[in-house]
Amino acid sequence: MESYDTLQNPASSLNRFHETSAKFQRYKILLRRRWWFLLLTAAIAVCVQTLRITGKPLEFRTIGRIHAGTMVNANASQNSSTLVNFNLAEFYGTQIEILNGPELRKRALQMVRTRHPELPEIDVDIRVVQTKGSSILNVIATGRERKYVKEFATALLQEYIAFRKEMIEDSSSRVMNSIVEQVLLNEKKVKEAQGDLETFLKDNDVVIFEGDRNQSALYLAQLKQSLNVYETELKLMEKMGLDDYLKNKDRQGAGPTGAPAAGTSSSGSGEGAMAKLDIPTGTELFTGLSRSEQEYLKALADYNLFMKERDQLLKTFRPEHPVVKELDTKLQTQSSLISIHKDASVEEWQRRIDGIKTKIDNLNDQVKIWENRAREANAKIVTHQSHKNRVEQTKADKEKWDQALTRVNSNNFLTTDLVAIMEPPADAQPVKLELVVPLLVALAIGLAAGSIILLLFDRLDDRMNSFSEFQALFPNEPIVGQVPEQRSRGDVTLIRPADDRHLYAEAFRNLRSSILFKNWKDGKPPKLILVTSAVPNEGKTTTVSNLAITMALGGSRVLLVDGDLRRGGVNELFKLPVAPGFSNVLTAGIHWRDAVLESGTKGLHVLPRGEVFDQTSELFLSRLTEEVLKEMGDEYDYVIFDSAPVLVADDTASFAPKLDTVLFVVRLSSTMARLSAKAMDLLYDRQVNVGGVILNRSASNLKEYTYYNYASYYSVGGTKGQAKGNA
Repeated sequence: MESYDTLQNPASSLNRFHETSAKFQRYKILLRRRWWFLLLTAAIAVCVQTLRITGKPLEFRTIGRIHAGTMVNANASQNSSTLVNFNLAEFYGTQIEILNGPELRKRALQMVRTRHPELPEIDVDIRVVQTKGSSILNVIATGRERKYVKEFATALLQEYIAFRKEMIEDSSSRVMNSIVEQVLLNEKKVKEAQGDLETFLKDNDVVIFEGDRNQSALYLAQLKQSLNVYETELKLMEKMGLDDYLKNKDRQGAGPTGAPAAGTSSSGSGEGAMAKLDIPTGTELFTGLSRSEQEYLKALADYNLFMKERDQLLKTFRPEHPVVKELDTKLQTQSSLISIHKDASVEEWQRRIDGIKTKIDNLNDQVKIWENRAREANAKIVTHQSHKNRVEQTKADKEKWDQALTRVNSNNFLTTDLVAIMEPPADAQPVKLELVVPLLVALAIGLAAGSIILLLFDRLDDRMNSFSEFQALFPNEPIVGQVPEQRSRGDVTLIRPADDRHLYAEAFRNLRSSILFKNWKDGKPPKLILVTSAVPNEGKTTTVSNLAITMALGGSRVLLVDGDLRRGGVNELFKLPVAPGFSNVLTAGIHWRDAVLESGTKGLHVLPRGEVFDQTSELFLSRLTEEVLKEMGDEYDYVIFDSAPVLVADDTASFAPKLDTVLFVVRLSSTMARLSAKAMDLLYDRQVNVGGVILNRSASNLKEYTYYNYASYYSVGGTKGQAKGNA
């Protein structure tokens, strides 16, 4: 599914397609031009590879095969068939490295010297390859002397077997030594751990964390509990007052005996610990009322009883009645008793409050002291537990290694080496030269190297090959026409009224339309038009001549002037004499009308170059030049000038500002972008009106050149051609 951006802006997608097509076209042109370079690099690579292969001396090769696999077994117990396996070569890559190693090669070399001192020493190449999916190792030996290669390969395999045996024996010894070493090491660790634990217990009082319980923390909790009891009772006394507090205690039924209130523990380990550590329990708060407090409450109760009795008598008797008066006397007496007992109770009340506050202060001090002791005890408990764990762990480790040592000592320690020479090296055979694969590889490398070099050169080459490349480099330059490339031998002939080069002629008609209907600054097409390029050989003269012919075929009166006074060639294209011409006119040697010639095309006249003069740029700066240009413009519909390349001489830069517009010719696949940019910058610096760019010799096989791809549309003559044209 097409993206939203593509649907909204199909032109951008089309441009990307054209750019991709242009890139392929650029590489196609590069390959067409430089195909010989790829063949050259490929040929060089093949030749070098051939010389390298054929230049090698004759070599001989032999192959020996061994089976590699090692197992060390030890019975776990005398009555058990379980095996403990120690794999000494987990990776076959290790064995390959051993066979290729310098130590084994040195030992094999010494063995060959001892056995065959008459053989000259040569360099033998050893390559070890593992057979896929097996434990078979193929030892391939290659050298320049047949017998020495075989003897060296045989010695290498024998030394490998001997080396394996040494390694197995050494490994078995190292296993036993390692176990004994671990046993001794763990015995030392156990002694050190037990010594650290004993030292810790000697330096600390174990009572404070007996049974891994923090007794200081327990005592601290009991202190805080007692402190909470006193603080609660103090708040209650201050909030309720004397009368309410005594009445509340009296309702709780506390007698003079001072029995503990509910909620106070009277037995158990907690109370025993508190008694042992002399912790204040706060139970004295609930020991009942004192004598004065009891008398005060009794007097207060009698007084209330007398008051109720008096209220009953007043319902029957008057206040002056003797019975009532007698009761009043008792009330007065009782009131005096209440006052006496209350004073005593107040003093008792205040002493109790002061005593509670004193105990609260003492308990706060004790809490701070025991908080520090509890933290210290907790840290010691952690350290004590760590020492105990360390002792237990070291004992467990020691026990494991003791068991391993017992198994090794009490059972047969067996070593089985499965390494064996399956196939000893045979007589060495000559090595056949492999040419096909190396030459194909060399060919591929040569082509790849050539392609990379061409791409690097292409990066450095800034010649433009397509419309898209030109637009990417010069986005602000309008393109007024594209002239397709004509693949013909010799010079390209000028177009004719009935030219059968339909695409070629149509390109100039398109250029003519661009000039006639372009949105010019002053609103009308220019009359004085100059065609130039950056450097020679851009096809400028042919382009300007065909443009003049096309303008004349459109019904306009056109004058074609050869303004390249140094090497102009318009007269050669039209087969006219070179003089007199434009240079003679500018030197006042002749009137311009006398030098104008017929071109053979209706409506087109040609003014040749004329004789060559030095300092031609001064001629273009003269007042006569301006007068001639004005007269030409008044007499013809269009005056089209050929000119010298911008970067070759100063002629064009001096002449172009006097004309209405300049058309800049760029030959694709030839003109360098930096030269075109320099030339156009020079024109802009001279305040020249560059009307557009003509892309010459465009490749007609690119998709971006629309009308180039419909050649059949221009077919005429015959029913088939008419049908295509009508379609």
